[in-house]
Amino acid sequence: MIAMYMSFIDSEDDREKFEIIYHEYRKRMVSVAYSILHNNEDAEDAVHDTFIRIAKNMKAIDDPRSKKTSAYVITAAKNNAINIFNKNKRAGEHIFTGDIGNLTDERFFEKMSLTESYKEIVNAVELLNETYRDVMYYHFVCDMKIKDIADLLGEKPSAVQQKLIRGKKKLLEILDNDLRD
Repeated sequence: MIAMYMSFIDSEDDREKFEIIYHEYRKRMVSVAYSILHNNEDAEDAVHDTFIRIAKNMKAIDDPRSKKTSAYVITAAKNNAINIFNKNKRAGEHIFTGDIGNLTDERFFEKMSLTESYKEIVNAVELLNETYRDVMYYHFVCDMKIKDIADLLGEKPSAVQQKLIRGKKKLLEILDNDLRD
């Protein structure tokens, strides 16, 4: 697959950088996409689209191992996954893992409830200011530690901790207002 991506890149230096990016971040990108989509095929599609975009824009990347590059590729994968999630949602698809035919009625309704709650939470998170949204996404969806998020964003851990606290408060306010409506 990497050969196909390389066909979009002219410069040998850019090809070397892309290869580093591919091997360094691919697993994490798939994990991030899967955490949003809960479907292996869709997660792979999101990462595939992301790599095509990265390959076409290699001039924008200086150091493939920098925090800036890491943030860029992970955020790009996240955004592609969100786009696929929203497209599936608009198409009326419900994303389930496993074989629906083998689910008991009780387990089916449990999954439906979880899916609806997940969608409500995702929609509420999308309403947050970008500052809080990204920190909460990295912490809760990507399961990153505060120090790692701080390193990724180039901020102090105390600033990330404060954004997490404020983001949680704002998310609860949004969800509480939705319940009242």
